[in-house]
Amino acid sequence: MSKILSLKIPQNWTILKLEDIGKWGSGGTPKKGIAEYYSGDIPWLKIGDLNDGLVEEAEERITELGLRASSAKLLPLGVLLIAMYGSIGKLGITGIHCATNQAIAFCYPDVDLINLKYLFWLLRNSKSELTAAGKGGTQQNISQTVLKAFEIPLPPLNEQRRIVAKIEALKARSQKAKEALEEIPPLLDQFRQSVLAAAFRGDLTADWRSQNPDVEPASILISSLNTPYPELCLDVFEKSSNYELPPSWIWVPLGKLGLLMGGGTPSKDNPNFWNGSIPWVSPKDMKQDRIIDSIDHISEEAISNSSVKQIPKGAILFVVRGMILNHTFPVAITESVVTVNQDMKAFVPEFTEMNEYLLLVSKFIENKILFWVKAATHGTRRLETPILRNWAFPIPPSKEQLEIVRRVQKLLKTADLIEQSYKEAKAYLDQLDQSILAKDPNDEPASILLERIQAERAKREAETKTAKKSTGKTTGQRSRKAKQQDLESIQLGLPGLE
Repeated sequence: MSKILSLKIPQNWTILKLEDIGKWGSGGTPKKGIAEYYSGDIPWLKIGDLNDGLVEEAEERITELGLRASSAKLLPLGVLLIAMYGSIGKLGITGIHCATNQAIAFCYPDVDLINLKYLFWLLRNSKSELTAAGKGGTQQNISQTVLKAFEIPLPPLNEQRRIVAKIEALKARSQKAKEALEEIPPLLDQFRQSVLAAAFRGDLTADWRSQNPDVEPASILISSLNTPYPELCLDVFEKSSNYELPPSWIWVPLGKLGLLMGGGTPSKDNPNFWNGSIPWVSPKDMKQDRIIDSIDHISEEAISNSSVKQIPKGAILFVVRGMILNHTFPVAITESVVTVNQDMKAFVPEFTEMNEYLLLVSKFIENKILFWVKAATHGTRRLETPILRNWAFPIPPSKEQLEIVRRVQKLLKTADLIEQSYKEAKAYLDQLDQSILAKDPNDEPASILLERIQAERAKREAETKTAKKSTGKTTGQRSRKAKQQDLESIQLGLPGLE
């Protein structure tokens, strides 16, 4: 019994198996390798074409000859489709005349008994239960026998229509809310970039400078640096210092502000080098901007017997090699002593009080520095050390650095809180129950409707047998064309099925 049926259902509802609510079948596949069977005019659906909504296109098509030479069937509009292999329970409703392969079951719903869209929404809500009923290893499947034995709650027809109307109204409202929410992430990204741009052009602290006119300029701070610096690469420096700074600021190449260190990998053949207590940071650890620990660890012995060096707390880490550089430039600050692999660089500032400021600048330069990334061996991406060492950083007076960090962190924290609220609202919408709301006590109970339909079917079958005996023709059954016309007359508008 399905989970939904473990709940108490209203008095005028009933319980039916799926086999009782319509005519079921499945498709087929014309023999592969026969060109005359494929690239025809008949859309031929596979599970990948199902979209949990109205299906109006297919990736492949077959010919009339392929249809006749296989167990595929031509389906009209308004037929329910459900995946039986792999993506069990994935749904669709035919919005075109089409055929399907054998992995898709279909149902012509009995329109006197069940509303098509009620059936659709009910099965969509039962997907996890259908999946649980599947069998198999890597690709689970569910047979038509199991599928047709699946039990569902059946309200009176009028209540089915009201349930569908309520669901679709809620879905429409939910969809509007989702569309509004999806505008938030790009706005937040734009806000963060605007904050950083204002910070490192001096705009964010223009008022602070006017209130503190006698602050020692950055040039005096930089003149006290002792870090040895190789010859300046003017091309990189000039192209990365392409806007005017406030008078008390100065452009400085990163390499002059501290020591740039590389990483390495201890021998994998020596087990004593691994699973120690020292974090060994690689690009896969660079998902946050604060690094305390890592996935992999090495030992003190590994440091003593390899080129790997310990990186102190407060260093700035950069990913300088890997396919991730196709779209982002990960940076982070160390919150503990770590080591890094060969795809990373670590920058240890001479003045440790600058590290938070330098972290924010490193985030700001992401889009610019990615233009200097080049293709390396086997197509991977690489940022060469001279580029990073000679990149111009805007340096304000030390007190203004602290004020910039304070203001930026406050604004970015506000953005983070908004983003958290966005994620919570999105999760709420994603989990919004498609509730069945109040029923009308005057509706004919579904059990009585079922009894009446069964009686009418029995009467028609008796009339058919009598007609066969007297005329040899089947007069009690409607033509296939008439049934198809009835199905095509079903209103197929499905709001909220995107």
